[in-house]
Amino acid sequence: MTTALSAFIFLETGAYFDRNGTQPGELAFTSGFLAVLAWLAVRSSRMATLLADEDKVVVRSLVRTRSWSWDQIDAFVVETRLVGGFVKYRRRMLGIRQHDGRLRWLTELNCRPAQGRRASWVDDAAATLNEHLATLRAARALAT
Repeated sequence: MTTALSAFIFLETGAYFDRNGTQPGELAFTSGFLAVLAWLAVRSSRMATLLADEDKVVVRSLVRTRSWSWDQIDAFVVETRLVGGFVKYRRRMLGIRQHDGRLRWLTELNCRPAQGRRASWVDDAAATLNEHLATLRAARALAT
């Protein structure tokens, strides 16, 4: 996606270097369009990221960044789900189960189901996050 956006930016910069000059409206539109494309390029290079520290879990997508404190999270779950628009395909997807019962699927964090006995990286990530969650809960229980 970043390569496609870079190509569009390269093509649109021609409005700034036109030999015959440009109209103010075209220049304003091109400037706004380039700003949106630059924003999308930066966001697309940082999307599908999960960051976990001692206080919270942060998940970045193309448009939004969401965060949950560890106190809000009951567990991390993985399930094989059908994703896609007109063409559906099976993907292993990471989800966050909250204490209030809601389940938030992180659609950007997925992979194809593993072959054989080998676990997918999404399964490994969920296991690691659940271990960290259990360690945090045990440390807080000892502190109280």
